[in-house]
Amino acid sequence: MSSTHSSSNDPTQYRDSPQEYVPHGGAPGRNPTVPANQVSPYSQPPGRWEYVPVSPQDAQQQVQAAKSAETSLVLGIIGVVMLPVLAPFALWQAYKSEKLGGRATAGKVLGWVGVALLILGVLWLIAVFAFFGLMMNELDSVTRSSL
Repeated sequence: MSSTHSSSNDPTQYRDSPQEYVPHGGAPGRNPTVPANQVSPYSQPPGRWEYVPVSPQDAQQQVQAAKSAETSLVLGIIGVVMLPVLAPFALWQAYKSEKLGGRATAGKVLGWVGVALLILGVLWLIAVFAFFGLMMNELDSVTRSSL
């Protein structure tokens, strides 16, 4: 069986060949021809690129970062919707995830929104208690003066 397809454009074989590698099958208008053993500066080869941990400690750190990011997102949502007291914990988990190399942007944003709501809630409670205390003081002075 004869094949008209040359193996010089096979992405898995270009490192060992002295020939030039043409990315994307040499389609017109794409990347220029790249000499063997060099990387094209214009694009990545097709496929999905992910971080692959080198050691078990890196894998464990990546898992912990993902768990912290997920926890910060959940705490951030609960902190904004129902219980603003949990918002600082969402921030704590987001910063922990970032320290471990993960990304927890949504948890951090929701945590800060929850902290703002918590501060507004505390200020509102202070205002209500101050108003209630003022009203009780006024009621007490009115009842004493009428006796």
